Amino acid sequence: AALAFKTNTMINFFRRIRKKLADDNKPLKYMRYAIGEIVLVVIGILIALQVNNWNEAQKDNRLEQEYYCKLLDDVTQDMLQVEQLIRLTDERITASNDLIYLLQSTNYEVPEVMDKTLNAISLITYTFRPSNATFEELKSGGNLILIRENDIKTKIIDYYSTLDGMLDTIDTNADAAVALFYDKEDYASLGWHHLKFVRTGIDTTKVNFTALDPSPFPNVKFENKMISDAIYYLGANSRIKYLYEIVLEEVVAMKRLLEIQCVMDNEI
Repeated sequence: AALAFKTNTMINFFRRIRKKLADDNKPLKYMRYAIGEIVLVVIGILIALQVNNWNEAQKDNRLEQEYYCKLLDDVTQDMLQVEQLIRLTDERITASNDLIYLLQSTNYEVPEVMDKTLNAISLITYTFRPSNATFEELKSGGNLILIRENDIKTKIIDYYSTLDGMLDTIDTNADAAVALFYDKEDYASLGWHHLKFVRTGIDTTKVNFTALDPSPFPNVKFENKMISDAIYYLGANSRIKYLYEIVLEEVVAMKRLLEIQCVMDNEI
């Protein structure tokens, strides 16, 4: 409708000019009139198409700008999330070292050992999940074509592909640590009733808590098993931290790229 309106406006404008010129030479009036009509229609359509194409290009430019800035918002959230997860992983690494230290000391309390054990895997399966809503919108809506710079488009696609691969490895390490924590042959001999969340669930009006401890307890078997587990937790968390640091590098690099594009686009 807009194209038709613009075309008619252009045609009417040039028609008035052509008609005046044609009136000055009566014998050639009708021939010039017919030729003029054709020329005017072609010129009007070409101009209107040019204007319409320009408007569409401007619309695509605005959408591209919006997507760059929305992607930047998502990646900024990714950075904050990864930084927080690295801090949590550091806390688990500290707990793993504290656990080994306690077990190697000559005097320790089993409840403290069990609390450190739990802290060594606390929230370990709470892993990074990228904020990819904008990227999924670009893909599902077929709007990746709006990202005109092929190099930037490739980097965005590679960014999310790389994160997926890293997350698979992080999840594998986290799941293995949790599996080790729960996979026990004899829970009582390894002091599970001393875990805080287990202790709070025991009804001491019915259960003799102290009788749950094997005799003697703690013992060498307990210490060896707990140290072995602590080493595994330390290794798993250290590996996870290493992977998160690589992820953070990817996130920061993408954030810098999008910051440039978002600022550049907003200045257009």
